[in-house]
Amino acid sequence: MPLCLCAAPLAAQVPTPQSYLGFRVGQDSMLASWQQITGYFTRLAAASPKVRVDTIGRSTQGRPLVVAMVSDPANLARRAEIMAAQRRLADPRLLDAAEEARLVRSQPAVILIQCSIHSTEIAASQMAMELAWRLATDSAMGRQLRDVVVLLIPSPNPDGVDIVGDWYRASRGTPWDGSGPPWLYHPYIGHDNNRDWFMLTQAETQHVTRLLYRQWFPLVFYDVHQMGGNGARMFVPPFVDPVNPNLDELVVGGINLVGITMGQALLDAGHTGVVHQQGYDLWWHGGARSTPTRHNMIGILSEAASARIASPQCTPAGRIRQPARGINYPAPWTPACWRLRDIVDYELATSASLVRLAADQRADFVQRFVRLGRRQIEAGRSAPTAFVLPDSGADQQRRAHLANLLIAAGVEVHRARAPFTADGRSYGAGTLVVRMDQPFRAHAKDLLERQQYPERRAYPGGPQIPPYDVAGWTLGLQMGVVVQPVQAAFAADLERLDTVTIRPGQVTGRGDVILLDNTANGHITAVWRALAAGATVQIAPASFTAAGRDWPQGTLVVRGGRAAVEAEARRRGFDAVATGRISLAADQLVRGVPRVGLYKSWNGSMDEGWTRWVFEQLGVTFTTVTDSAIQAGDLLRRFDVVVLPSESDSAIAGGRQRNSAPAQYTGGLGDAGTRALRAFVEQGGTVIALDQATRFAVARLGAPARLVRTTRGAERDTLSRFYAPGSIFETIVDQQHAIAAGFGDRAAVYFISSVILEAGPGARAVLSYPPERSPLLSGFVEGEEVLFGKPALLDAPVGRGRVILFGFRPQHRGQTHGTFRLLTNAILYGAAGAPARAPQSGAARTATGR
Repeated sequence: MPLCLCAAPLAAQVPTPQSYLGFRVGQDSMLASWQQITGYFTRLAAASPKVRVDTIGRSTQGRPLVVAMVSDPANLARRAEIMAAQRRLADPRLLDAAEEARLVRSQPAVILIQCSIHSTEIAASQMAMELAWRLATDSAMGRQLRDVVVLLIPSPNPDGVDIVGDWYRASRGTPWDGSGPPWLYHPYIGHDNNRDWFMLTQAETQHVTRLLYRQWFPLVFYDVHQMGGNGARMFVPPFVDPVNPNLDELVVGGINLVGITMGQALLDAGHTGVVHQQGYDLWWHGGARSTPTRHNMIGILSEAASARIASPQCTPAGRIRQPARGINYPAPWTPACWRLRDIVDYELATSASLVRLAADQRADFVQRFVRLGRRQIEAGRSAPTAFVLPDSGADQQRRAHLANLLIAAGVEVHRARAPFTADGRSYGAGTLVVRMDQPFRAHAKDLLERQQYPERRAYPGGPQIPPYDVAGWTLGLQMGVVVQPVQAAFAADLERLDTVTIRPGQVTGRGDVILLDNTANGHITAVWRALAAGATVQIAPASFTAAGRDWPQGTLVVRGGRAAVEAEARRRGFDAVATGRISLAADQLVRGVPRVGLYKSWNGSMDEGWTRWVFEQLGVTFTTVTDSAIQAGDLLRRFDVVVLPSESDSAIAGGRQRNSAPAQYTGGLGDAGTRALRAFVEQGGTVIALDQATRFAVARLGAPARLVRTTRGAERDTLSRFYAPGSIFETIVDQQHAIAAGFGDRAAVYFISSVILEAGPGARAVLSYPPERSPLLSGFVEGEEVLFGKPALLDAPVGRGRVILFGFRPQHRGQTHGTFRLLTNAILYGAAGAPARAPQSGAARTATGR
């Protein structure tokens, strides 16, 4: 009784979200901005001893990314002690039996709730304020918080909260009220910010990853999402099959336990339309909820039906497509207008049920976490026992990057101090070794091995059931890094690394003509820096001898700009050779920085954002061009090359529909833009079309190629029945073509339900699929015969110019470091052939410097 008497005045002093915002959380048409959200959390922490707020980093646009720790005041007082104990629980090698028993008795269950990573799924960012207030003031929850620490992230995408919120507020009362903005809701990658959790390309992902795997090690990670508004009202686990083979059954069972508990809590609260086992699987790696499962954590996803941002969704009952009532959908929803507040209420119920379950079963959650770590360590003593990354001397920057991604996610990486032998193969000192007998084995193994997605049919003889996202992601293949599995136990003198550094490279030899073999991504940056410094660059049209050695066709010959190349060599760890004199035919000569136009539609294209991000990382300069800039024509005066990111023909040509946004954001390129782009090519420019954009290039720019039509239906004709979700394919390389400069005779490419090309008159295949065997390296393919011998990358002449057709994505999600150079080679190739930069004569050119 005295506790209740004391708590009442305290609760009265804690501000409610409504008192701070001036409106109720979830009220129709009302959204809190990021400044208001963080302002409320700051006010709440000042008023309640149960709340602490920390800024864990800054967003891409500089906003604070915050996490609230909500727990009993006694737990907040010993925050550092709890964090240190979580680290030991995550690595059972640090525990003795007595300490383990003590922590199982005393350690609170640490759970993390992450809201609104996808910013059009905005309800959870608003809900977080009310959840924090309830945790701070509700007496029952207060008792639960003695045994639970809640880490609450209102959104890991602060920029998106304001991008969507600002657009929504400006759009209220218009025909496009409740629509998404015509640009990405993350500055670079939009919806794909939930595909970045092993590649860690973005600042926000890096901040949360550090919190998860280097600081707090929560037992449960709950990612709060929304889905389409036309069916069930909320999905909670269990997930659908298949289960990734690297997931421990204790993780799967824990997910099922939490999901069923959430579903029951929703039903107990009178919330209907709750579905299990719908769509979302346990195969895919790389999402916010899937990556923790490879770290012995219970990864939970909920998906609530969406409103129209903050406006009600009033869909006629006859258009609602709910599952039939059954075990996984016991209480169908009675259709009505669906509001932002409805979503908030469902999400509050699931969040509260998680806190209650974690409190009730605290010791079980803690003990299970320790057991999972031990099981991973033990599993790592069986094959494979390790993966090794040899010091091959190729692109050490890519190798170091891959290793540092593992380290950032808590994986232990070692370096050999001396040569050793494993599986009968010799490895030198400096080889990187990822041992499997470690707690986060599942994460490392799942990234380094090749995936084999299982065959699963909707019915006997029917179509393959697709994965939720992609089927394969093997990092060594994507990044062009040699990764060798080791099956048997071996002995080696190893040192654990906190980070993998690269040896500074150098330019050796005298002279101002620099030779680069075009095998390292650092060469890209060096070339662009040198061009900006006044150099010229040539993709050598034939092999030659210089500086006492033979150089292959495709060597980058940089005349001038030595200081720029030397700076990048030191920074990016590659070596180059300088010479004072070299004679080559003047083909493929680039004078000045290529003038690149990167097309940006008003559809919010993630592929455009990824392309932009990759260009910026590589130092490739470009100009963003929108519909009106292309429609203005005269493109050849401004650009050598125009890049079309992967979007459908209709998305590029037709754009957003009329009245779905202000007029300047609708209509796409239209006839005027299409004519201007075709004139650009016919007059000598180059268009690079990525994946789905090849459909536009073939249909409207006259590229001499054909796209093979396929279906996932039940027909037995393998030429029509073809399916390949996100997978890695082998291609055969035409090493005589400038776009393939620096590549060997094989290249791994990322195919994500991509186009299948056939060459037309005059088109030349730069990459092709093997003629008589499956190209699959990792993932899944059905009906692979349709690919046999087909081109994957075409150089297609149009008029005096050319269209370069990529039948895959060379910059897929920032992961495919191994094929970035195909894209930049294509730019150099196009710039070399641009009319304004063509050489005055085809005579051999002798250079003694610039």
